[in-house]
Amino acid sequence: MKKQKIFNESFLFLFISNFLVFIGFEMLLPILPAYLLSIDASPVQVGLMTTLFTLGAVLIRPFVGYYLIDNQRKSLAIVASIALMIITLLYPILNIIWLLLLLRLFHGVAWGVSTTANSTIVVDLIPKSRLGEGIGYFSISTTVGAIIAPSIGILIYDSFSFNILIWSSVVLSLLAVIVLSFVYSPTPDKQERQPFKYIGAIFEKDAWFPALLTVITTLGFGAIITFLVLFGKQKGLDHIFLFFLINATVSTLLRPFTGKWYDKKGPWSIIIVSAILGFLSLVLLSYTTNNLYLIIAAILFGAGYGTVMPCLQTWTVQKVSEEKSGAANATFLSSFDVGVGVSAFILGILAEWISLEMIFRVISLSFIFVAVLVYKDFSNEKKRSVNI
Repeated sequence: MKKQKIFNESFLFLFISNFLVFIGFEMLLPILPAYLLSIDASPVQVGLMTTLFTLGAVLIRPFVGYYLIDNQRKSLAIVASIALMIITLLYPILNIIWLLLLLRLFHGVAWGVSTTANSTIVVDLIPKSRLGEGIGYFSISTTVGAIIAPSIGILIYDSFSFNILIWSSVVLSLLAVIVLSFVYSPTPDKQERQPFKYIGAIFEKDAWFPALLTVITTLGFGAIITFLVLFGKQKGLDHIFLFFLINATVSTLLRPFTGKWYDKKGPWSIIIVSAILGFLSLVLLSYTTNNLYLIIAAILFGAGYGTVMPCLQTWTVQKVSEEKSGAANATFLSSFDVGVGVSAFILGILAEWISLEMIFRVISLSFIFVAVLVYKDFSNEKKRSVNI
């Protein structure tokens, strides 16, 4: 039987558009705190930038998931991309702190709509028999975009100015909208809906298990993005960027193999193996004093965390019926945001009491917890299949 194609024209256009969206957005992240401080914001207000953004993204996603059940996905994705572009343009204009904080909330809303819509469109474009492989490929546009963008943002800001950085982001967002217009996204059939219940819609109940695993797994990623640069300075590691570069490269190179593994064997074995690699990477990182250890830790993290996340997204989507793929993607993305937010909050408190080395060792246990939970689920699944 002939394999159905993943790399059709629409998939490639959506991949490019999503990549541009992530670059345009993520390049602002390391600079916005510095910009706020330059207009006399307090450290608490700088912290609120992240909190309000996350809040906006998490709160809007249930509405987006419900809307996407039987409405056009592409038009919503285009509107969200345009909104991201307009909001970005407003940063240098609104130089009053409370207005910027409010803008950040709306930025989170637009981001929540854009990422949920794009993730739902791609599920429509991938053959169901190759969903794990297809989502693995598509997630390269997010992971690589998110990893290289901060360096690009810092380079533009240091070489030119905040305004040039903003315009660079706007141009990328505009290109994303143009490329997205070439994507073919079928409109789902109209169907009878269940009444919308917001509390229940925050997490799609059928997908609660992979959503929980996503929150736990993301704790490790939160530790990396919160503390790795500071850890590098403490240890005198001048090439800390190598971790991000190698992590992205390894996770990208492995996607063709890990996606096929998932589609053939299911989620359990690949997630358990990847979680163990994630655990080893953080433990090794905690003992890192030179670039060799840093590179090995990055390889392990790319193979571990970089594999687990697309697997969890695929599993989340597969837990629900096809028409609920939008709600499932909203659940996955919100779980990611919650994991990063919880990690930054809890580890920020812990960092007052213990060293950064211990932070990485403690949070490495989250990967072991994921492996145990997945093994338990596998055992239960085996028992269920025997009893049928």
